[in-house]
Amino acid sequence: AEALAADYAAEGWRCDRAALEALARLDPGAGRGLVADVARALYEPWLARAARRFQDLLCAGDADPGALAGGVDAEPGVCILFVDGLRFDLGAMLGERLEARGVRVRLGHRMAPIPTVTATAKPLASPAHAACGGAASAEEFRPAVSGGGRPATAERLRGVMAQRGVVVAEAGETPMALDGGAGAWMETAEIDALGHALGAGLARQVDAEVDAVADRVDALLAAGWRKVRVVTDHGWLLLAGGLPRVDLPPSLVETKWSRCAAVRGGSEPAVPTYPWYWDPALRIASPPGIGAFRAGMEYAHGGVSPQECVLPDLVAERGAAAAAARITGVAWRGMRCRVAVETGAPGAQVDLRLNRRQADSSIAAAVRALDDSGEASLVVADDEHEGAAALVVVLDEAGRVLDDRPTTVGDGG
Repeated sequence: AEALAADYAAEGWRCDRAALEALARLDPGAGRGLVADVARALYEPWLARAARRFQDLLCAGDADPGALAGGVDAEPGVCILFVDGLRFDLGAMLGERLEARGVRVRLGHRMAPIPTVTATAKPLASPAHAACGGAASAEEFRPAVSGGGRPATAERLRGVMAQRGVVVAEAGETPMALDGGAGAWMETAEIDALGHALGAGLARQVDAEVDAVADRVDALLAAGWRKVRVVTDHGWLLLAGGLPRVDLPPSLVETKWSRCAAVRGGSEPAVPTYPWYWDPALRIASPPGIGAFRAGMEYAHGGVSPQECVLPDLVAERGAAAAAARITGVAWRGMRCRVAVETGAPGAQVDLRLNRRQADSSIAAAVRALDDSGEASLVVADDEHEGAAALVVVLDEAGRVLDDRPTTVGDGG
């Protein structure tokens, strides 16, 4: 499961981003339904296979789903920026936009707890997680705050953080960095709320939401914070036309949401079950694959899939202003690739990589500088890469990626 999560965080999220971008381009008209159907036909089989494989790994005899999830801790000089429902592909998009603004970005990943709903996962994404524990029931999927056993509501989580010296900012505020202390916490964006309200229509809203998060990161860095750590509680599944419905008798569960249900007593539902993160003695039922317990759900979370469980963990720091670059052409002749770029960045170079951010994933014989006309030629020395999916990347003098374009080795750009 850890290896699959790492692979998804490295490259798999690009499939989700491609599907989201296809839906975002759909305008009202006669062809809208046809394009949505084509996007679904390409995307759904991969989505379902990836979910089932991830579920198989987490249901294996020696698997411990709870051990994969970890909490977020406060740090001096660091503002934690919580974004509800920042799926990994949106986190990668955020990183790219921040880099284009001259912000240094490190994008890693962490795992969400089960079920992947805000009530269970938000406490773990906050510096208050150590004060939370199992409750008497998982019906609402919400842990309790120690020292009274009261539900871990957003207000109580904020209270715990404040007691521990974390500056808790109100909505719309930009807290100023303080010497010492335990850092800060604030929340922004409406991605999850928009998903529940709009379904597949969320695809047309993500650009504005990601830009709003980038603006908030910029403002926090300008306010003097050493770092801004962007975290989230869960991802989500999105499929135009709705997720396939899975039946689950109400008599077997206490509570049933779209992608998760609290199992009643010793009931044995005919769907996969997992231990609740906050009390492993209680079980959570989740539909197999990308199914949903409710019909017509285009947007849903709470279940077990890479899209819901593998979360972006992004750290932003102020850097030098980034130069702009745009790849305008990629042409192959055999195993040689000719790249054309528009840029004013001094010393810009091009490379061919299997992973955008990892220099050691390069398959080019050498990184090449652009000539006076903005072109360079890359050679793939090892023909075992012929037909492989790769990325042409433009780098500045410091090695930052300014632009990238997918290509197929030995084929066309």
